[in-house]
Amino acid sequence: MKPTLQVWPQERQYSDDTVTVSARLELGTQSHTLWFQVPRAYETALAPNSDAFAVATVLLAMKKASQLIIHGEVSPTLLRNLEEFQAAWASWVPSLAEIPIVAEAERELVLHRQPAAIAAFSGGVDSSYTVFRHGTARLGRRTQPLKAGLFVHGFDIPLDQPDVFDRARQRATAMLSSLDLATVPMATNFRTVMDPRIPWETSFGTAIAACLTLLQGQFDTGLIASSYSYSTLSFPYGSNPVTDPLLGSQGFALIYDGADQRRLGKVQTLMDWPAALEQVRVCWQGAEKDRNCCECEKCIRNILTFRLAGAGLPPCFDQDVTDQQIRSLRLKGGSLDALMSLQEMAQQQGITAAWVKATTTAIHRSQRQIWLKQRLPGWLKP
Repeated sequence: MKPTLQVWPQERQYSDDTVTVSARLELGTQSHTLWFQVPRAYETALAPNSDAFAVATVLLAMKKASQLIIHGEVSPTLLRNLEEFQAAWASWVPSLAEIPIVAEAERELVLHRQPAAIAAFSGGVDSSYTVFRHGTARLGRRTQPLKAGLFVHGFDIPLDQPDVFDRARQRATAMLSSLDLATVPMATNFRTVMDPRIPWETSFGTAIAACLTLLQGQFDTGLIASSYSYSTLSFPYGSNPVTDPLLGSQGFALIYDGADQRRLGKVQTLMDWPAALEQVRVCWQGAEKDRNCCECEKCIRNILTFRLAGAGLPPCFDQDVTDQQIRSLRLKGGSLDALMSLQEMAQQQGITAAWVKATTTAIHRSQRQIWLKQRLPGWLKP
């Protein structure tokens, strides 16, 4: 019999310039503290309820618990949405089971505030596309009253690298301020608390949603930039247009934004935003995580996308890539799909340059490697 996951919200903790919101997670004999920290200037934005902790822990409970009990107040519409969220994920991932969620109190959060949206902002292409088109009111009736970007420490930049985070935040702030948007920094230990058997590719959507939901004291809408377009959707994936909105409530809506465009279309839009061309940060594999290494597969794919868009090499990349770097790529999953999509669009444009041929070599070699790994006996795979 699986134990119950119990979530006990704690009193807020204050330092000279930060406020920390936390909850103790108890699962059988195990106990951990999940926390989120923001500057004290944003204390009024913090939600007075426990919605964020329900969102943050739902996948963990589905994986390891028989039920989830929140010893705090949760919006009933969020609890209803989380039932549908669980139904979707349990159908995609058999190791995730639907479980009951019980809140000590249920009440919709009713706040008399002006409509305001906040976007999760990493400084990458997807989130930049989202903040640029809402920040410049390019979406007609779909335009959200965007006021700020949320920049989180503890996701792609580890918590033990505060200097790296500060430099990355400066880049993000330069971009957001050029659109008259505020930067809201937040730190969280979500990744260290989450069970390692739940991969980040599965849990990152709930992590982003929890951070946004925590700020519903000031904002009524959270924007999550699309990872895939509607034409290239992949399931299961941690953030998607089916289950992201189910992490919201009556008082706080979550929108999966930007799926109308593939990556090339997003980059073409960003060519109208000089600050993005100077500061976009796509790299998470390089040694210096506040800049683009120009060597990892993600940097290479993005450099080629800017090249295909006619932007040349934008200032955010210190150096161009060679055909040999492209040929040496060994990809799988979404990264391989992205390179194949890039090659397809280059061929549609009639581009026959050497770098396009290099992508063909990389794709074929990656496919052969995947084929072999699927068929070789385990002792031969290394």
